[in-house]
Amino acid sequence: MFEGKYYNGRTSKGMPAFITLEPNHIRVNWQTDEERGSEIWHLSEIHKSEFNDATTVLEYGNYPRQSIAVFEQGFRKVLEQQYNGAKFLKSNYSAFAKTGLAGLLVGGLSLLALAIVLVVWGIPALAEKAAAHFPEEYERALGEELHEQMMMGQTIDSAKTVALRNYLKALKVESDFPIQVTVVEDDMVNAFAVPGGFIVVHDGILAKMQHHEELAGLLGHEIGHVQLRHSTKALARSLSYYMLASVLFGDLSGIAAVIVDNASTLQNLEYSRSAESDSDKAGLELLAKNNLNPKGMVWLMQRLQSKQPEYLKFISTHPNTSDRIKDLNSQVKAGKYKIDPNPELEAAWAELKAE
Repeated sequence: MFEGKYYNGRTSKGMPAFITLEPNHIRVNWQTDEERGSEIWHLSEIHKSEFNDATTVLEYGNYPRQSIAVFEQGFRKVLEQQYNGAKFLKSNYSAFAKTGLAGLLVGGLSLLALAIVLVVWGIPALAEKAAAHFPEEYERALGEELHEQMMMGQTIDSAKTVALRNYLKALKVESDFPIQVTVVEDDMVNAFAVPGGFIVVHDGILAKMQHHEELAGLLGHEIGHVQLRHSTKALARSLSYYMLASVLFGDLSGIAAVIVDNASTLQNLEYSRSAESDSDKAGLELLAKNNLNPKGMVWLMQRLQSKQPEYLKFISTHPNTSDRIKDLNSQVKAGKYKIDPNPELEAAWAELKAE
């Protein structure tokens, strides 16, 4: 009987276990503080083994794939004596060595190429796909932490925040998340979405606007990022390697910690062209839903094309402005829009500009 660790394939935590080598199978008796159990491993389904001087690792079954790790040096020798000739004990080294130096070189280069592809494209893409399936409650809680962390280094303009929330309240908005807007004091022309329904607007961009339809378009655009989870996906992609490390070390709660610790990156996230296009469309749809002039989105983009220094951050994270203006103009011409005055929105806009 040998002592080791048993992994059931459903959690990353190893359980203390006693491993017994029976004539036709391996018996694994495991226990935790709450429960204990016994597993029978048939030799034909043990399909992988790893050995080094101090540790032997065996894997069993398909899904969930179980494994054991035994840290006693004598285990490997007894294993080979007990199950001499078993398939899982056969090393692949001799077959691989027959390929010679050329084969080893080609194999090594192939593995290197595969590793590069995985690191450059695979891991970020997987992280983005995972983020797209975060539960809404989890994303909202994550957003609250991110927003709180970001506001620690900002000066909130309370009066403008109240006025902007009144403007938002007068808009007809559809979103899976409750939308919360905050105005911060910053001359840099910028606005950005935080996962879970939080939107941060610099007072610098509000000062440059001349029509309240621009503001409605901006809010629609950022709400589009929230609703389509662009912020969550982009943040997960940019932090994918840290997230992978959390998963590998079994610290799943560490994923949220990694994201929150890097909250400042939200201000500098770059979205794909398709993501920006989808959010521009969301801005147009919000204007249409509220019977506002759809040119508000075009005016907003035209204003943001300025080469003045305070515009540079927005332009750097919202590229292809000229192309987007062309696309917006095309959509406005192709659509049928009803435009009505909205005294409630106009009053909220006047309040915002007066602050």
